[in-house]
Amino acid sequence: MDRLACLLLLAAAAFGQDSGRLVAHRLNRAEYNNTIRDLTGADLNLAATFPADDSGYGFDNIGDVLTLSPVLMERYLAAADIVVHTPEAHRHIFLCGHETGQPHQPSCARTNLAAFARRAYRRPVTPTEVDRLVRFVRAAQRNGDTFEQGVLVAVKAVLVSPQFLFRIAEGSQVALASRLSYFLWSSMPDEELLRLAEEQRLRAPGVLEAQVRRMLEDSKSRALVENFAGQWLQLRNLDQASPDPKQFPGFNRGLRNGMRRETTLFFEAIVREDRSIFDFIDADFTFLNERLAKHYGIDGVTGPEFRRVTLAGDRRGGVLTQASVLTVSSYPARTSPVLRGKFVLDNFLNAPPPPPPPGVPALRESAAGAPMPMRERLEQHRANPACASCHARMDPLGFALENYDGVGRWRTHDGESPIDSPGPAELRRIIRSQPDAFRDALASKLLTYALGRGLEPYDQPAIETIRRGLEAGGDRFSQLVMEIVKSVPFQMRRGDIE
Repeated sequence: MDRLACLLLLAAAAFGQDSGRLVAHRLNRAEYNNTIRDLTGADLNLAATFPADDSGYGFDNIGDVLTLSPVLMERYLAAADIVVHTPEAHRHIFLCGHETGQPHQPSCARTNLAAFARRAYRRPVTPTEVDRLVRFVRAAQRNGDTFEQGVLVAVKAVLVSPQFLFRIAEGSQVALASRLSYFLWSSMPDEELLRLAEEQRLRAPGVLEAQVRRMLEDSKSRALVENFAGQWLQLRNLDQASPDPKQFPGFNRGLRNGMRRETTLFFEAIVREDRSIFDFIDADFTFLNERLAKHYGIDGVTGPEFRRVTLAGDRRGGVLTQASVLTVSSYPARTSPVLRGKFVLDNFLNAPPPPPPPGVPALRESAAGAPMPMRERLEQHRANPACASCHARMDPLGFALENYDGVGRWRTHDGESPIDSPGPAELRRIIRSQPDAFRDALASKLLTYALGRGLEPYDQPAIETIRRGLEAGGDRFSQLVMEIVKSVPFQMRRGDIE
């Protein structure tokens, strides 16, 4: 552990901050695919055949739930065999001795394997580790294989090694480089980042900040949009959304993909343009093509291409009025102020409600065979004292979005009943009136994602520090990322490996 790391740990203890426990963190499917791509140059999407990753705390990169089953180990073995037979991988494996006329020399095997293992393990490798890999080459040659075949056997051993498949969370600068790259890129460190860490310069004044800016500007930061935004805003659930075709006959695959595309492009703009995080609440722009613009009732957008559109009025603005979020927070046949209110409390106000008590009946759909307005149905539901306290918080937030139907279209009536809603402008006002709550909510979600673990009470001082730094930095998205990267939980780990 370097001197600065020790000082950080001592400072954290002095100010009551705790860095969290050590865990061995298996690469999830997205991380595995991206790491293979950046390690070998082969973009193979091999993890599509792996079992689905379990999720915890809303994300699928949580170390505690990323187990290693026998089936997954078999898939890793099969994937490694595919990787080593791709021409792209050979260009990253054979630095000497391959199609050059050089003999099957030990020094050449060491050169190839030491360089590959360093990148695969995301750290310097020891002579003993290289010796073990070279023994695979010698054993293969004794069995009649060529030099190249022997090297590929050793490479396969690297690709199924725990040193490749797992990240060990500890406080060294090399570990910090991996933590940073998997946070922003869902992939391994590149050569610049790894070299700075190996030279113990990553924590030098200004260096870490410069690396964060460089990495956010790199196209690989799109992984942050896909993997963080896709789970924070539940965009991945769009694939499972099944709006009732009788209620919503215009909903189809093209519209579903357009909804996802709008929110992805919007989040990417927040990152690329380093905009305020409060644009998630009330930005006056979005991204539309003709199909989605017609769905919204917005004129002047033609063609299938998505383009930036300035929004007028108060019907649309920010992610909460985008059809993707409104669809995943609805039931197949109707809207749900409860689901939408819970979504806002959890993701935007840092106040997730507890699960409903057991034995509470479901919301009644009708009374005496006649349609009943949603507000009346919910008033009946929360007459149950066990339900009243939570619904008093959720329902007003959800009702502010009731002018949007189950697929995000604007409406003034629910069937024959007029919509009784304060409207989206009121919801934006409520969230804007609690800026620290929103800062804490987004910081908590992004810190959970960055650490790959759930937050604990001892993380609260870190959240408060992140919030203050975020506000001082103008609430820019890059400032939020930088405050998380500088935080004690991100920089350090305590305890023994579990």
